[in-house]
Amino acid sequence: MINLSPETTLIKHGTILTMDSKDRVIEDGSVVIRGSTILDVNKTEKIRDRYKVDRTIEAKGKAIIPGLINIHLHSWPTKGIGDEFSLEKWLDTFVHPLHKVVQPNEAYMGSLLSYADSIKSGTTCILDMYRFMDRSADAAERVGIRAVLAPMVSDADPFHEKFEDNEKLIRERHGSANGRIHVWCGVDHSDSSPELLRKARECANKYKVGIHLHTNESLRDVKTLKRRYDKGPIEYLHDLGITGRNSVFAHCVWLSKREIQILRETGTSVAHCPVSNMKVADGVAPIPHLMSIGVNVGLGSDGTIESNSVDMFNVMRLTSLLHRVNEMDATIMPAKTVLRMATLDGARALGLDKEIGSIEPGKKADIAIVDLHKLHFTPVLYGDFFNIYSHLVYVASNGDVETVIIDGRVVMENRSLKTVDEDKVIQEATEAAKALLERSKKLRRSARTQKNEHDRDMSG
Repeated sequence: MINLSPETTLIKHGTILTMDSKDRVIEDGSVVIRGSTILDVNKTEKIRDRYKVDRTIEAKGKAIIPGLINIHLHSWPTKGIGDEFSLEKWLDTFVHPLHKVVQPNEAYMGSLLSYADSIKSGTTCILDMYRFMDRSADAAERVGIRAVLAPMVSDADPFHEKFEDNEKLIRERHGSANGRIHVWCGVDHSDSSPELLRKARECANKYKVGIHLHTNESLRDVKTLKRRYDKGPIEYLHDLGITGRNSVFAHCVWLSKREIQILRETGTSVAHCPVSNMKVADGVAPIPHLMSIGVNVGLGSDGTIESNSVDMFNVMRLTSLLHRVNEMDATIMPAKTVLRMATLDGARALGLDKEIGSIEPGKKADIAIVDLHKLHFTPVLYGDFFNIYSHLVYVASNGDVETVIIDGRVVMENRSLKTVDEDKVIQEATEAAKALLERSKKLRRSARTQKNEHDRDMSG
């Protein structure tokens, strides 16, 4: 028997979907975790009694999968507001006023709520873009999630973060929480000034971090850049050096042939957000084509205000179904491919594929355990009729995740969060959302009054 230190955890008797390069599935498998790292992955009979363990987790009748990775999130404290508006009207009526009046503690509660909800959904790593992200770092450290933080920087809107805030956050929090927290350069949108985009690239190179932004989300995005610079958004970004293997572009719905070629040639990753794209009727991103030519695509929930949920099982399901019906081809986006998008491909987008995204010895122990012993999963089949990939993508939801481990630490067990008081988070996040919405309502009312007075003056 091997005696190990620090603490050793054994997960035994589960079905392991490793998502490794060989797509190994290990029936009646076990995972040994030493500290924050996966030490061994094998059949239970080959691991049994080999290690002295401090904790044992029984996973019989359960799937052991890599923690899901959400590579585009806005951790708002609000949701369910303006759900029937077009993108432009929704942004102007709700989102921008909220951005203008949000306070640091409300941003903190939004992050804490989103991160706790993510963990309960089997998500172990997020790429978040929001306001006051020093408080997001506090929330990530407290709840125990792995987080890549990209502040919402803009030089066009005075209520967004400033470049200097972003660089300060990199200096102070990048690599904190035992390496769980990363800070990237965030730029709100591709229509930002050339000066800001150049500074973002210089900063990313200086600190060896990534760049995250929105681009090509709507036809308005494309027309705006075409009118201003006589080129598409991704062409514009490419000319300024923003594309590359350490860049993640959210949405990429409306792409020219040249822009698709740029994504492929530069190794830029795409964060596909099917739920929000459908909800605001943006269009359908050409994801099957991008993947067929070698563009790396991960999945994102988008913000809770955009998509109402951080449930990555829902994102996976809609990813497959949307593209099948859009292409009129039931053979594309198979379940295994979609699960890889939500795990290893997401890790690759974040430059973390050597650390997370699959269950392999030497990688960080970011793992979710899904209870398959339920009516809606029945029957669970093996051999020629193996259907667990299918169940995870087409049937599972956040409530099926039983246990979550991040960096070797059990952060949820038997559906109970171990790092925060769930009832208290619900109460405080609700209070923060109400305060934020009331403040934004007053701002909208004041803006309407000013507009009416201006219109009267002009007509008089």
